[in-house]
Amino acid sequence: MTPTFPTSDTSDPALNMQHLELLHQFVTSTYRTFNDNDEVREVWRTSIVWMALAHPYLMYELLAISALHLAYCRPESSPWYYTTSTELQTQALNSFNSIQRAVDASNCAPVLMFTSLLAVHVLADPSRTVGLGTSQYLDHVIHCIMLMRNVQKLVIRDWYDHLKKSELGPIFGVTQPEKPYQIPQPCLDLAKLIEHSDLGDQAKEAYNSAIERLHWLYAVSNVPNENYTTVRWLLAWPIQLSGDYQDKLNQRRPEALVILAYFAVMLRFYKGCWVVGDSGKFLIESISAHLGPHWREWMEWPLSFLTDSSDTG
Repeated sequence: MTPTFPTSDTSDPALNMQHLELLHQFVTSTYRTFNDNDEVREVWRTSIVWMALAHPYLMYELLAISALHLAYCRPESSPWYYTTSTELQTQALNSFNSIQRAVDASNCAPVLMFTSLLAVHVLADPSRTVGLGTSQYLDHVIHCIMLMRNVQKLVIRDWYDHLKKSELGPIFGVTQPEKPYQIPQPCLDLAKLIEHSDLGDQAKEAYNSAIERLHWLYAVSNVPNENYTTVRWLLAWPIQLSGDYQDKLNQRRPEALVILAYFAVMLRFYKGCWVVGDSGKFLIESISAHLGPHWREWMEWPLSFLTDSSDTG
């Protein structure tokens, strides 16, 4: 595959030695944090970097993620890396927005990777959450969910079959878990939240779909029997959510937030991943504070994961 290099744009800042440092970081270290499967890692290390050479918006976001990762790895230099990461993300968004063309077979792969990295970036950037109260943190996570849903909305929904046959194919390789799913009983019991409610049919459909996909996520990721240090399945649930469920989240509907809290439990098994850290803990606390004691029964299981002794150790 030969990249088609874009026409020079005088509005783009010149690449420099710092950018080369960030690219080196990506191809030697950061790429490993996206998946623990060797074949998929190689896609991140080679195919996606090669793709970024022809699509500046993807390259800038790739470098921005590397800068974030280096801020995590080198805390003594983190202010510089955080600033650099923000600048590169801004440039990535400007470059992406300037294209203004529909997603098609020629660009669906780089758009997929860009939107995925953008969602991961927003979740991973601690500068976005410093000093936030529980309500503001909940706003932040719901915004992240929306960004992750955009991956499906912009690309996967229409180009899934094409992408599976592309150089990104290994990313879509999933061994489906056997039914009935062997997942924690409280997660299975979540379906009762909707069964015994007086919700309308549309709301029930949105919630049941979100719960079914959450059950699948627990099964395919083998939680709580496995812990993760990579992003691996992180986007698998959000990208499958319906617009109706997103609307319920935006409205802070209690049922939608309880379901989100059970996803937050999943995040506790990703706390070893630099992208996630204590995000699951903060999210459970934020949802619990918003819902109050009336929903304590449904929040009992997520709340049990607020201490290290009750989750991944």
